Amino acid sequence: MTPVRDGAGALARLFGSLRERVQEALGKLAPRERALVLGAVAVTLVLVVWLGILEPLGDSLSHLDRDVARGRDDAASIGGLVARYRTLHAEVDGLERTAKGDQGGASLFAQLESISVPIAGREHIVAMNPSTRTIGNELQQELVEVRIEGITMRGLVDLLYAVENRDPPITVERLGVKRQYKDPTHVDATVVVARLRPQ
Repeated sequence: MTPVRDGAGALARLFGSLRERVQEALGKLAPRERALVLGAVAVTLVLVVWLGILEPLGDSLSHLDRDVARGRDDAASIGGLVARYRTLHAEVDGLERTAKGDQGGASLFAQLESISVPIAGREHIVAMNPSTRTIGNELQQELVEVRIEGITMRGLVDLLYAVENRDPPITVERLGVKRQYKDPTHVDATVVVARLRPQ
C-alpha cells in the first residue's frame, strides 16, 4: 500500500469512529437536548462559514473594487500627463525653432535700443541692463531691462506695441509703471524683455 492510501484509510477510520461516538452521544440525549445540540452545531457551522469564508471574501472583493477604481484613476492621470507632456514638448520645439530662426540677427540689446530710442528718446532712457540665464541644456534666455523716466503714457504704449509687433516679436517679460509726482502726464517705467536663443 502507498503512503497516500494509508493516510486516506486512517482518515476514513478516524472520521468513522468520530461519527459513531457522536451518534452514540446523541442517542443518549433526550429528544429536546438532542434538538438543542443540533441547533447549536448548525449555528456554529453558519458562523464559521460566515466569518471564515463569506466575510473575508466580501472584504477581498471590496478591496479589489477599490484597487480597480484606483487603477482607472491612475490610468486617467497618466493619460493627462502624457497629453501635457506632448503639448509642452511641442511648445519647446516651437521655441527652439523660433530661437534658431532668430539667431542670425542682432543682439536683443541692439534690437531693443533701435526700437526704444526713436520712440522714447535717448534722454529719457536712464539705463539698459542686459543679462542671460540658461534654460535646460540647449536654450539660453536673453533679458534686457530698460528704465525710462519722463515718458508719456502714449509713448510707453507705442514702445510696447513696437516691441511686441516686430518680426519676430520680442516678449515683454515684466512691466512696472509709476506716475511722476511732479508731472502726472508722464510716467517712469521699467520694461524687461526676453528672447530665447540656442546655447
